[in-house]
Amino acid sequence: MSSLERLLSILDLYSEAEPIWTLEEIMRETGYARSTAYRYVKELCDSGLLISIGKGAHVLGPRFIEFDRLIRNTDPLLMAAQNIMPGLHQEFGECVLLLSSLYGEKVLCIHQEPLISDFIISYARGRPMPLFYGATAKIILANLPERRLVKLFLNHRIEIAKAGLGEEWEDFKEHLAEMRRLGYCISKSEVDLGVVGVGTAIFADNKTVIGSLTHVVQGEGGDFDEMISDRLIDGCNRISIEIAKILDAHDDLIDSYSPVIPFKKSCS
Repeated sequence: MSSLERLLSILDLYSEAEPIWTLEEIMRETGYARSTAYRYVKELCDSGLLISIGKGAHVLGPRFIEFDRLIRNTDPLLMAAQNIMPGLHQEFGECVLLLSSLYGEKVLCIHQEPLISDFIISYARGRPMPLFYGATAKIILANLPERRLVKLFLNHRIEIAKAGLGEEWEDFKEHLAEMRRLGYCISKSEVDLGVVGVGTAIFADNKTVIGSLTHVVQGEGGDFDEMISDRLIDGCNRISIEIAKILDAHDDLIDSYSPVIPFKKSCS
């Protein structure tokens, strides 16, 4: 493990269940020597990623708030989707639309439409969720490259079986292939009881899955309306186009600021 990985592993200790850590607790959990733990904590505090609150205790620092604002204002996926999701929500009526992105072996909700709703669901912005449950996550899972799916299956075989995705590799692969063929995934009460979700995948221009768009409603769901998946897929395609425009504009801006370096002949 590199020094950077060791330093960042301290941030991985923080969670909603355990938001406060002392130096002694960090040493005990990580196994780092006091001098090493002290140096890493000091570096994290100096960067604003941790902050001391007294009695040797530390919490996540204000730098994360700064980063959160930066992400809200500049993330291409979020910027693109916010141009599409309000109109989609108006078409659907009473529902919640979720925009989520892939985060390691988890899925992270980064936006809800509408922002304020009486409909409370587990997929809140910033809360990581498992990769094997719910339409939001499964449609991302289904579109991952096979080499990554093999690794996930080997490392999470029991969890995959519990999620109903297959006990053997061939079963798992067939489940995901069917989702890819349909272009959407439907889940009922997999994450929240009495909640039905329809998820579709968002791709980068190189066909790499980067997230999902999910239509979520309360109730048993009844007969599936294909209009929902069709409109979601169209919305995902438009989000991908918007992302490409944002990246093209960024490239043009970089090109316009590229300094012209005059060619100099070497002297002999």
